[in-house]
Amino acid sequence: MGLIPVLATLDAIIVLSRLDRDLLLSGACLGGAAFVYLTLNYAFSQLWETIPLKEITVGFLFAAGTLLVLAPKFSLAISITGRSTVTFAALLFATLCSLNCISIAVWESDLDRSQEKHSVATRWPEEGFSARIVCIVLVAASLVLSIADHRLFALAVCLSVSAMLLAILHSVSIQRDERVALADLVLLTPVVLFFAELIL
Repeated sequence: MGLIPVLATLDAIIVLSRLDRDLLLSGACLGGAAFVYLTLNYAFSQLWETIPLKEITVGFLFAAGTLLVLAPKFSLAISITGRSTVTFAALLFATLCSLNCISIAVWESDLDRSQEKHSVATRWPEEGFSARIVCIVLVAASLVLSIADHRLFALAVCLSVSAMLLAILHSVSIQRDERVALADLVLLTPVVLFFAELIL
């Protein structure tokens, strides 16, 4: 706990000296949204029992943070391919991130119950099956994206492979911690594609 102020100060120095003003402003807005989420999660955690959207909120915040860093390329992609297809791709990515969080909640539901924490999995215990179905729907939607705009083909492939791997993780029999770690790794398919393009 004592290192948190030190790390926060170092982060602030790096952020203020290295990032441009537009990114700082956007990041401050996203940081504010993350702060609101953390406050709700810490002080009003019973809210998630009434409105079980914790995992979806985290997934969309994670996706927003990822896309925020890519904002200049995101703007360029909109000018080339059109707002509707790029927005659809961003929504698919946010859905994938949310599915990642939902899947982890499903696998850790016993732990959440023992700690009296609320999640989508403690509210609806059958969500494991639903998460797998939504993963398969996401694979299909990603294929539609690749057909709708061939310029987003590589992104669509990454999204569909990640969703497919996440669906498979619901079916394999492995330890919970390994499954959770692998669920986070499936989001790294763009890294594999990046290195494949460098090699080829």
